[in-house]
Amino acid sequence: MANAEEDFISTVRAGDRLFAAVSINHFASWWLVDTGASLCEFDLETAKNLRLKRSAKYRLILNSKNRGENFSFVETPDLLVGSVQCGPCVLLAHPLIHALSQAEAPARWPGEFERTGLLGMNLLLQKRALIVWSKHRIYLDPTKDQAPSPAAYEVEGYKAIPFNITTNRQIQIEGTLGSNRYQFCLDTGTARTMLDQSIVDQERLPSRLTNSVVMSPMKEFGDSKVSRVTATHFQLGDFDLSHCKILAASFHLSQSDRGRIWAGLIGADLLWEYDAVIDLGSNTLYLRSKAG
Repeated sequence: MANAEEDFISTVRAGDRLFAAVSINHFASWWLVDTGASLCEFDLETAKNLRLKRSAKYRLILNSKNRGENFSFVETPDLLVGSVQCGPCVLLAHPLIHALSQAEAPARWPGEFERTGLLGMNLLLQKRALIVWSKHRIYLDPTKDQAPSPAAYEVEGYKAIPFNITTNRQIQIEGTLGSNRYQFCLDTGTARTMLDQSIVDQERLPSRLTNSVVMSPMKEFGDSKVSRVTATHFQLGDFDLSHCKILAASFHLSQSDRGRIWAGLIGADLLWEYDAVIDLGSNTLYLRSKAG
């Protein structure tokens, strides 16, 4: 719930992912904070049980993600994130509970941890969300006092990394890998930072094949063998990540329906490691080395 005195929304860590308490028509559950989701998404059966009306504001276009699965757009006039009213809101409804249940639950959580939705970019952008990763906090429509200046972040040891928002509401960050510049997608719904194998091969980065395969409960890409990679000369903006050991697989996730392939997904593991702050009001990612 939002803290009335501090006016922030508390989040819960489950594995490497963040969840926030969301309520629709007095039905409360946990939603994954997912900057990789263009829209907020909600479990279809739960939407039917809550009698949410079908929306005519969006037209569903079949693609590899939704082909063969039951999808529809629904509207809710009432949507609380913590105790902050964020409705009315359009949601993409499809079967989600099984997929979300495959992700880890919080350690030593007392009782059931019901997960029914994704807190997506349409709402996060509308509310200029400030996600303070290590403190488990989200500020919606933050005040100047709640959103420090770049200079204040610098005093705390952070480096500012600018990003762009694509036309389909994804966070695009420019970085360097090996000898070339690439575009990366900042996806808080992805637990592990992962490069596309084609980029690893192109840059001749040291890698070692593992016995693991990519497990994608949200079905964005098919299962693929995973390699461990030493990402030499890896930077996001001016922030050096060269010592990181990360993963790679052949997922070919495009920037848009007609766009180029992302060089990789920046996942939640890196955000924990470097005390990330995601400021959607200023299009800036802040990272700092904990040793620094």
